[in-house]
This record gives sequence, structure tokens and C-alpha cells, in this order.
Amino acid sequence: MKKRIIYSLLILLVFTACDDKLDLVPYDGLTDEQLFSTDAGFSTAIRGVYSGFRADGMFGENSGLNISPEVLSDNLTYSPQGRGTNRLLFEWRNNPIDQSFGLYRTGYRIISRANRILDNINKIPQSTFRDNIQGEALAIRAMMHFDIARVYCKIPTQSSDANQSLGIHYSKEFAPDKMFRRQGTTVSQVYGFIIDDLLAAYPLINASNPVGRLNKAAVAGMLTRVYLYMGNYPKVLEYADLAVPASGGAVVAPRASFPNVWTDAYSSNVLFKIRITDKDNWRTGVPFSQTAATTGTRSEFVCSYQLFTLFQDTDIRKSASVVTSAFGGKFYNHVKKFMERPNTRATIVDGKYLRAEEVVLSKAEALYRTPGRENDALAALNQIRSNRYSPFVSPNETGAALLDAILIERRLELAFEGDRFFTLKRLAMGLTRTSHGEFSDGTGTAPVVLTYPANGNRWQQPIPKGAIDANPQLAEDQNPGY
Repeated sequence: MKKRIIYSLLILLVFTACDDKLDLVPYDGLTDEQLFSTDAGFSTAIRGVYSGFRADGMFGENSGLNISPEVLSDNLTYSPQGRGTNRLLFEWRNNPIDQSFGLYRTGYRIISRANRILDNINKIPQSTFRDNIQGEALAIRAMMHFDIARVYCKIPTQSSDANQSLGIHYSKEFAPDKMFRRQGTTVSQVYGFIIDDLLAAYPLINASNPVGRLNKAAVAGMLTRVYLYMGNYPKVLEYADLAVPASGGAVVAPRASFPNVWTDAYSSNVLFKIRITDKDNWRTGVPFSQTAATTGTRSEFVCSYQLFTLFQDTDIRKSASVVTSAFGGKFYNHVKKFMERPNTRATIVDGKYLRAEEVVLSKAEALYRTPGRENDALAALNQIRSNRYSPFVSPNETGAALLDAILIERRLELAFEGDRFFTLKRLAMGLTRTSHGEFSDGTGTAPVVLTYPANGNRWQQPIPKGAIDANPQLAEDQNPGY
């Protein structure tokens, strides 16, 4: 007997291995058969998939890819003036009970929504509409597994044993009644599944889709990101040129336009962003700071003094990424990227998941790691630098100095966007913070944890207790050290 699910009541969005709770999502009172019998029904369903990005764990008001990787890195410093959120994460002592990353449950919820679409996609006739919906669902399924894997597993380039280390369950069907284990799946297999889904999505998805939805360039950009994590540099170059072509499509934001990216007034460089409307009232900037007209900006975390001093005065990113102002009689270097969109509530701004600049910097790194391509790597790097510094004269670095320059520009360009922790992790660089405090001149309270070794177990986050409670077998698959 065919099971009917009333979407006005609920859709079970997380299989039992991850959570035992139900996610309530309205779908206009349609049954399963009704929803997945028309183009309009699939449009409703794909909107439900994208809505999952506005949640803690992804682009959240407490935790997620907008804040948690930065807290773990050397880009931020904890401010005792804040509310104390994510302090355990900053001190590298979070545990399975603490939900300061929050991605595991949210990521699998989004995957479940995508799988529900893919399980039913053949119920409507083949068309460009169906192809596009299928491509979006495949790409999102791949992206979420990638995000979960890079947080809770080793990254392929992290160590010599990474590819054969413990992966995650790769969910390819909506199966809420099944219990799944991590055992038996390696990191290499997970990344293979991710690539398979992205390659399947690429020819299906539209070249252009509405703002806040994936398109062909975004999928190519995701392939660039995943291949970089895999150390497959020829493929990085192939898909970087498809994501950010020499003419047409996404571009590196010009120097004058870069500040407008963070007020949502410029988006030609954004390959995929989480669209947040005033009606959504979802405040992605709250985990960084809160601003009131009477008291000013109170930060949970501020730009680390170490990072702040890397920004040159001739770099437009300094004023666009950080603002120095007083709170409680002390000056702080507040994170600016999530502060505002004009004429709306403070800290409401679209989440930038993937930008053209990341693709170009990945291309520069891949070119550097390709024999005989250093000059091309320098040219790609200068594509970024010439649009950020004024005046700009290329230092014409070579050898190790060129790689250092690429990684420095990556840190400056993608600061506070969730990249730094994963760069440290995938390159096994270890964590090194300075003893500077939270105030704008570097004084204040030094971080409790200044260093963490590249081979430490805590680069892999703990599987949450909620997931283990729902599926006790996962206790045997917990990451070492937790």
C-alpha cells in the first residue's frame, strides 16, 4: 500500500541515523502524489530544499558555515563583551553534546529534501524544467555531503591516510526507517560520490536560474572546490575556466564594487548565495555581532589582530571587511561583512556560499602546483590583487614565495566566509594564533588555545549526541578523541 504523506503537516527530513525528530514544512495541504505530479509541485519542493540553507548549521543565527569554521581558525578572537556563544568551539574543547557547529543534522535534513525530489522526479515527463530541478537536487545533495565530510572527516589532502580513513554515509534515497553506519565508507568513496553527483548535475542544470538558486557556473565552481580538496589540479583548472570564463559570466568584483558585495548591492561575482529577504528576518550576522543605535556594536568575535595587521591600507578589503568602533568605552575591530543591507534590519544580509574570487584563487593554487605553470599562477593571483590594491605593482613572486602569496590572498579575500579553517586543515598547516587580545590595538585577553597541531584529532568534529541517541550504532563510529 502506497504511503501517503500530508505535506501540510510534515515531511520527515532527517533519516533516523541522524535525528529522531520531524521537521514541519507546509506544502499547501498536498499529498505526496499531488505534490510530485506537476511542475508547480516540484517548484514548491525545490524551494523547500533551498530554505534549509537558512538554518543553524548552514547560514545560521548561532552556528554554521558562516561562523563556526572562522571561530576555529586564526581569523577571529573571542570577545568577553559578547554573549559567550561558541566559546567552547573557539577554545577547541567542544564535544558531542555541544552543538556549536550544528552542520550534521541540518546537512542531512537538506539532503533528505533533495532525495525526496530525486525519488519522485520520473513522475513528470522529461523536459528542460525537469532536468533543471533534477540538476539542482543532485548538486545540493553533493554539496551537503561535501560540507558534512569536510567537517566530520579528514580531507583527502590532509594526510597520507586520509583517503582510506572513515567517511560518512552517503544518502542516495529518502529512507527515514533505515539505520545507517559510517563504517564501510571511506573518505575516497565519499568524494567519488560527490563528484558523480556534481558531474551528473552539470549538463542538466540551467545556465541561469533565479537569484538564490544554483546554476551551471555554480556547479562548475563547486567542482573546482571539491577537486582542490582532492588534490586533482588538472580538474581544478578545467572547471575553474567553466565557472569563471575569460569573457561573460561571473567576474572578479572590481575594487570599487567590492564593498557593495557585502550590502547586496553588487553580485556579479557571486556564483551562489543564500537569498535572505526582509520577510525571512534571518540574521546571518548575529553570531559575529549585534548593533544597537544607543550602544553601538557588541561583538561575539572580532577580527584577530594577527589578520587585521595583514590588511594593507591600500587594500579595499580592509575597510570592506572590518570596521573599528567603540563599545563600552573600548575599541574593537568588528567583522563588517555580515553587518547590514541598507534599509533593513541590522545583520540581515545574503549569505555568500561561493564567489568567483575563490575559484580564481583555487585556480592560482592549482597552476602553481602544476609543473611549468608558475607564470600562469602569478597571472591568476594578480587578477585578484589588481582589483584590491591601489596602486598595485606585481611583486612577481616565484617558488615558495608565490605559494605563500596565493595563500595570503586567499585568507584576506575569503576572511570571515568559512574558508580559513578548511585551508589550514586540507594543507595540514596546523593552527597558530598570536597572543593578542580582543581590543583594536591587540591588547586584551589572549586566546586560551594559541596552537593546535596539524595531526590533532580535533580537526574532525564530533558526531553530535543527538544523532547517536537516535541511532546508537553510530557510537561505534564516533571520531577519535570524543
